[in-house]
Amino acid sequence: MIESKETFDTRVLRVGNYLVRAYKHNKTSILFAMYLSEFLRIDVEKSLEKFLIEHGLKIVYVDAEKNKDIPSYVSSINSINIVFLVHNIEKGFPEVIQFLNFKREEFVEHQIKIVFWVNEQELVRISTEAPDFFAFRNRVVEFMETPIIEEFRWSSLVEFAKETDYKSIDEIRHSIDLKEKLLFELSSEDEIRGYLLNSLGVLYDKISDYKKAIDYFEKALQITKKFSDRQDEGSILGNIGVAYINLGNNNIAIEYLTKSLEINLFVFGDKHPNVAISYNNLGSAWLDLGNANKAIEFQTKSLEINLLVFGDKHPDVARDYNNLGEAWRSLGNANKAIEYLTKALEINLLVLGDKHPNVAASYNNLGLAWNDLGNTNKAIEYYTKALEIDLLVFGDKHPKIAIRYNNLGAAWRDLDNTNKAIEYLTKALEIYTSTYGADHPKTKTIKSNLDLLTKK
Repeated sequence: MIESKETFDTRVLRVGNYLVRAYKHNKTSILFAMYLSEFLRIDVEKSLEKFLIEHGLKIVYVDAEKNKDIPSYVSSINSINIVFLVHNIEKGFPEVIQFLNFKREEFVEHQIKIVFWVNEQELVRISTEAPDFFAFRNRVVEFMETPIIEEFRWSSLVEFAKETDYKSIDEIRHSIDLKEKLLFELSSEDEIRGYLLNSLGVLYDKISDYKKAIDYFEKALQITKKFSDRQDEGSILGNIGVAYINLGNNNIAIEYLTKSLEINLFVFGDKHPNVAISYNNLGSAWLDLGNANKAIEFQTKSLEINLLVFGDKHPDVARDYNNLGEAWRSLGNANKAIEYLTKALEINLLVLGDKHPNVAASYNNLGLAWNDLGNTNKAIEYYTKALEIDLLVFGDKHPKIAIRYNNLGAAWRDLDNTNKAIEYLTKALEIYTSTYGADHPKTKTIKSNLDLLTKK
């Protein structure tokens, strides 16, 4: 059955109700959402996700290009309250179609609740090349409008364009996919394109594709200059600087960060949090260049502003204490580092609670400092606390988890427990390989360390 002659909101509600009923009665629900515009796809997904969460369900995004064997993939992680949203179907052809048809019974066996985003051509191909699977469908719901941007839900689109806060790598990649497709639909809308380009830069930075991040930031910067928006210009220059830090090109980073600081000082004055961010980023760049004293100079300026603006119990103040701790650790003063890092931990625990990523970062950095003092057992204690929090927040496939495993592996290696070191480093390698690929520098470094241990 195909449904299209209802209002947009009615169709979204209908899709949501199909999935909620399947959840309540522990049934399979296979739906196809046929769409024409990324505008509407975004709006449908945001509205649908809100509705499903309110009814106790969770969304898992599935990229068909990366997970061609969709039946096996969703069955392996399925739980009764998960709804899978599948996109990039065409990029997985023809393998996706073959797996859908040959393994169709897995959807029924595991009571899968799933929505396939398809265009008209993709739907026709699935129906003709995987007819047995297609016969299992419950509904095809059409979202085939071609919206005029002035009539579209502008605030919702702007909100999505700016959004960069996602927990998992899959969510980040899903957002990148949507935002990149939107760029093609918005060739003449510079304002929203600017938001999208900057957001894509942030998201690519988060998955460590720093060159691509810089490319998007530079494009966003040109649009910002066109509108003479000095505030956004300062922010984007800062983003480019941070990306260059992550690439290890700190001299170029300092050029961009200095420009960002100059603009922020002009726009906001010398006692504003944005100015503090500029000082903080410059401190990070100088620390990476090995000039810890200059890093401390900038981090101290950041701390002074944030204490003045926010008081002594704010996450930004904790960040400054953390970075000062890292700078003192770089100077070989682990005791002073622990002093600052402990202050950061205390604030983060007080303000953010004991299950927050910032708390995990504090534990991790304290572990590094104690390790520098030669107290490897205490380091392991802190690394383990960091790992436990990050596993809870990010799951077991996130790059942060690989960092924790790597630190634990190195600590156990220092204690001459080769077997335990190999165990943790192997876990770190698996995550990096899955996330970044075998040729990424982080993956190669872990593999090299692991090879040295296995040859002993």
